[in-house]
Amino acid sequence: MIGSEISLWHQHYAAADACELGRPHRVVLSTLCLAMHPVEMAAVAGVLLVSAVLNAVLAVAYESVDTVPDYASFGPLWSAYVLSSDGTPRIDLSAWRRDFNPLLDLDPVELSRYWGYNAELHHVTTDDGYILGIHRITGPSRGARTSESGNELGRGRGQQRPVVIMAHPLLPCSAEWIVLGPGKALAYLLADEGFDVWLFNARGNTYSLNHTTLDTKSAAFWDFSFHEHGTQDLPALIQYAMRETGERRVQYVGFSMGTTMMFVMAAERPDVARHVQLFTGFGPVMHVMNVRSALFRLVLQTNPTRMRNAAAHGVYWLLPTSAAIRTAGEIFCSDGSPTQPLCVLLINAMSGRNDKQSNPSLLPYAISRTPAGTSYKNIGHYGQSHVQGFQQYDYGTAENLARYGQERPPRYNVSNIVVPSRLYYGMNDLLAVPRDVEPLCAALPNVLSCDAVADPLWTHLNFVWSKEAPELVYKRAIADMKEAVLSTNGYS
Repeated sequence: MIGSEISLWHQHYAAADACELGRPHRVVLSTLCLAMHPVEMAAVAGVLLVSAVLNAVLAVAYESVDTVPDYASFGPLWSAYVLSSDGTPRIDLSAWRRDFNPLLDLDPVELSRYWGYNAELHHVTTDDGYILGIHRITGPSRGARTSESGNELGRGRGQQRPVVIMAHPLLPCSAEWIVLGPGKALAYLLADEGFDVWLFNARGNTYSLNHTTLDTKSAAFWDFSFHEHGTQDLPALIQYAMRETGERRVQYVGFSMGTTMMFVMAAERPDVARHVQLFTGFGPVMHVMNVRSALFRLVLQTNPTRMRNAAAHGVYWLLPTSAAIRTAGEIFCSDGSPTQPLCVLLINAMSGRNDKQSNPSLLPYAISRTPAGTSYKNIGHYGQSHVQGFQQYDYGTAENLARYGQERPPRYNVSNIVVPSRLYYGMNDLLAVPRDVEPLCAALPNVLSCDAVADPLWTHLNFVWSKEAPELVYKRAIADMKEAVLSTNGYS
């Protein structure tokens, strides 16, 4: 038994050394490093959850990740208890799932069909070979709920539904847009209102892990960041959707990193951006220089040395979805679980606290699809933007000269971002903080509106998880989107 515990200690601290972590940081991020591999181990997910919650609590209590005391090192001892020496679970947590909601195992297409919507899976291949899994909701099926004005947009257009593309944040996937369910989730509300809804999945997440030549085990597959999301992935989907539908224009809804992608595409690919009729952005992120979340600041402490060390250990993929994480979410975060408040605390530490809008019953489904995975380089690019602002990836002087012909990476040309934009932000958002969003809105050349949500405690995740998101945000956003379709002045 002692040998097993020592083995797990060595695993944790080897992973921590790979991430170049100090002692106070080792438990939570060493667990992150181990969980980067798509290993189906519920116990590892439990370590992640418990360790992350404890470190979040301590970080909030001490107001800085640098002052967290070292007694957080209980994590390896707990993992040594639940794991055997070869890393397999001593307790079969999967057996606990038999009493949980089977809907948690449905993907967005299956769940949408369950709720009475016509939904399809499409595969879109980018110019550089990534194969994206796209989830399309073409409208309510016969007999399903629909709004009174659901057919309004189709009339006069040969019953063709206008296309809207919806893009997810950094670690989630397309499921983020349907978490609230029928009558509340924005994707379903838009389908009810007559839109042809295309749910984007960026390269590297659960639904976009294929490539024409590369394997996910290769470093080359994971050599991307939000730059490629904006210059390759998003243009590929827009062009594909227009070909499939015959539409000449699309609308776009982005949340968090979903807005970053649009900023990059508009700056670098104006040939595609000119087809975007209206951009609706929630929690817009151009850079994260003033991010207030202590937990996210910890994640952003990624530098080239850490990335090289991680790569030396074969770590390129950050937090992929697994049955282990789904099981941990169901066990620890479901209604009635004594640990559900800890799950809520972790969410609050990441995105902000708003008890009025809290919706903990959603956590099992949200966690069943989030995190969905991304590249370590993507995190690194955001880490650079935290310090250096909105620019292309910094490879270091020598490689910058080879790639860009200059010592420093080029800054994105914000003056090129001329897509008509309506942006929404939260005054209590710890990620897209007002100090970053307000100057962003002032810098963009074609912002039609940039408004704080009426609730002064509105947080980042409230945009997709809040009980009142339909009334406080979606109602106005949908009205503006419909106006853009029906109006002839300034949108087409």
